Amino acid sequence: MYDVVIEKNTEMDVKELNPKELQHEHPLMLVDLQLMHRDYIEDDDEYDDNDLITTQNFNCICNRCDRRIDWYHRYYYKCSMSSCTYSLHKFCEEIPPTLKFQGHPSHTLILKRITNDKKCCACLKYHRDGICYHCSTCNYVIDQLCATFVEQNTIHHPSHSHPLFSFSAKPGLNECFLCGKKHEGHFYQCTTCFNFLVNSDCLSLPIKLSLHTQQFSHRHLLTLSYSLLDQLYDCECRICGVKLEDEHLIYKCSKCMYYVHPDCATQIEPFMFLLLPGKS
Repeated sequence: MYDVVIEKNTEMDVKELNPKELQHEHPLMLVDLQLMHRDYIEDDDEYDDNDLITTQNFNCICNRCDRRIDWYHRYYYKCSMSSCTYSLHKFCEEIPPTLKFQGHPSHTLILKRITNDKKCCACLKYHRDGICYHCSTCNYVIDQLCATFVEQNTIHHPSHSHPLFSFSAKPGLNECFLCGKKHEGHFYQCTTCFNFLVNSDCLSLPIKLSLHTQQFSHRHLLTLSYSLLDQLYDCECRICGVKLEDEHLIYKCSKCMYYVHPDCATQIEPFMFLLLPGKS
């Protein structure tokens, strides 16, 4: 849908957009992919482990923006007909008819349809036939991906109650709130809590883990936990032997009081089998 192409000398053909043009032929239903994971209690028999794994592994393609929908978006719309695979990001389905855009603060942009190729004034790529936001006064136009840039780069995660926004940290080490260690690279920051900064590797850890190695093994699935609320006495990591204190991230089996650092559990491959892949 989006490509950089050779400069064209064509006039922009912008047309009014009837909201009915965006409607799917069948009713849509809103799905919460993290419903099972919010306030999840490890020993709760209401949810099956396989259901948790399948849900965190979910992904499909949005039929409006052609981008991936996955567990980290949390909400999406799907067709109510089981035979139809039509799916939309929540923000793509709820796209507003007007937009206040920081790149063009002087006027409000209007949702329109464009019927020929036009360069987006924000990303400078050509936008092919489709919907866009347009200012008729300045002939300013932005494509849908630029209009939803914040939403496209925002995720939801059970470790925190607010949305997290993606950004590349400045060169150097930054401390991750969840693991307490310093990392380089890609981080997510809370849009409400200024000090909640999390490395992408910690956010992509699987919620369920099977630990079977030549040296370490446990008969139950371990659950990723964001606190040690069930800790009854001093305990230590079963792999490295270090005492656990004020851990924000831990793999545990509450039934057996079995605790493991995520780093310890994920650095003893290839003997350990991770049940869920992380976010790429």
